[in-house]
Amino acid sequence: METFYKEQLPTDVVRVNMLFQKALEAGINIQCRSISGKDISLLILSGKYIAIALVDQYKLSQSWLEEVCLSGFYGGNTGYTGHYIVICGYDAEADLFEIRDPASPRRQETISLKRLEEARKSFGTDEDLLLISLKKGENKKSPP
Repeated sequence: METFYKEQLPTDVVRVNMLFQKALEAGINIQCRSISGKDISLLILSGKYIAIALVDQYKLSQSWLEEVCLSGFYGGNTGYTGHYIVICGYDAEADLFEIRDPASPRRQETISLKRLEEARKSFGTDEDLLLISLKKGENKKSPP
């Protein structure tokens, strides 16, 4: 464990636990579990949810880096960089997720299920995912 985290962890655990308790008291459903990319695609396709996912920015951007950089020429950092994206659409035929990435100059982009899973399940992300209901009054219900 990094020295910074060793020093900060006790304080953060108390703070985070209080925030989780407040969220539960407000009726926000919190679950600690793993969810597959297939399940995310079904929730997005239902039209009832969008998702905010913590990803490894390097693994997310690796696909376009491979497109623009010569093989073996790119010498960028391959370490973990936590980053949030919005998953707002899914094309089942092409097996592509539509995302909004605040670090990208593009207004919208697509990413394969494979690339999303690599970036979302990378070490450091803990597979953090927020599902946001698009229907008013349904934020307190559990997704299927």
